[in-house]
Amino acid sequence: MTKKELAQRINVDPKTLKNWETSKPELIKLIYLGLATEEHIKDTEEYIKSIKNLSK
Repeated sequence: MTKKELAQRINVDPKTLKNWETSKPELIKLIYLGLATEEHIKDTEEYIKSIKNLSK
């Protein structure tokens, strides 16, 4: 994901995101952790769906 895409995803201006990267690095880490968690949840949901389909 590009910086511009990330800014759009979290609904901030790309300049704001760049400012946060230098002034609030912990916030950026939390944002990336949240996105990774979201991706993990989606993967898990897909895995559960595939398991349910196998049991049918």
